[in-house]
Amino acid sequence: MRNNTRAHWQQLVDRAIAITDNNLSLDLSIKAVADQLSVDAQTLGRRFEDLKEESFKQFTKRRKLENAGGLLRHSPFSISQIADRCGYNTIQAFSKAFAEEHELTPTAYRDRLYLPNELATLNKTKIITSSHETEDDIFCMDNLQERQENATTLYYTILPSQHDPIRNMVAHMLHYIQQFRIIRSTLMIPDARIITGTLDAVPVVDYEKMMMYVGLQVPMCKAFEVIHRQIKFGFHTCHLLEKEMPASNYKFLKVNMGFADAGLPMYNFINTSCRQGFFKLNSNQFFMSLTGLTECEVFIPWERRYGA
Repeated sequence: MRNNTRAHWQQLVDRAIAITDNNLSLDLSIKAVADQLSVDAQTLGRRFEDLKEESFKQFTKRRKLENAGGLLRHSPFSISQIADRCGYNTIQAFSKAFAEEHELTPTAYRDRLYLPNELATLNKTKIITSSHETEDDIFCMDNLQERQENATTLYYTILPSQHDPIRNMVAHMLHYIQQFRIIRSTLMIPDARIITGTLDAVPVVDYEKMMMYVGLQVPMCKAFEVIHRQIKFGFHTCHLLEKEMPASNYKFLKVNMGFADAGLPMYNFINTSCRQGFFKLNSNQFFMSLTGLTECEVFIPWERRYGA
């Protein structure tokens, strides 16, 4: 595939991924996604498999079940609730599909202390970033604040990976941060956050398949309607993807660390806190707001009904 052709289809495949990411509870076909993108379904399916090294059907099934695995690990939801959130009509169908994918029942998976992919991801992250596994004086319950955040739209880019997502995230992040700062400055929305995270459920996905992102988070309210139109039509050459982020309760933490140093201790804090029952997540989408080169803000979506 020639470079310009590859870049064209990479953009379309990324858009297909964004569509599925916004609809993890639905059973979207390649034709339904191709129709939204105004391309031929067979061609999209072939290019998708070329670029992602798995078929569209395999990709969407895997991500549904990885999302389920993350919720089993870190949320308080029942297996029935998780099955429903991931698009399965019965516990039986969900349990069968989950066991085929992960070689464990949902119950056994939930009770397992560490997962093979989890340990591999944590070890590689530690080597690449040279960060500490824990920062107990920073990442602790006493430092957490609670926030209610309104719904937003995230305009984002999936970062280059080449099967080494954390290394490439560190290498390319400053370029993309600058791009989003220009957009933010041009539109005169200084309070819009530039955030980063992963589209995946971290304890479950293979390290090589992780999809890291960086993007601009814009409130979904009438006062920002013009801003949303300007981003969609005025910056179309940036090929930004869209993700709806619903209103949620967050555990919030300011840290005097750059994103690369904060990632590993952040995850270990979230995992330990959830396992010990200090709080539970309502989704897998925790993220960092990039407020400076040596500081960031951590947002952890937590389930208020579980406890304080």
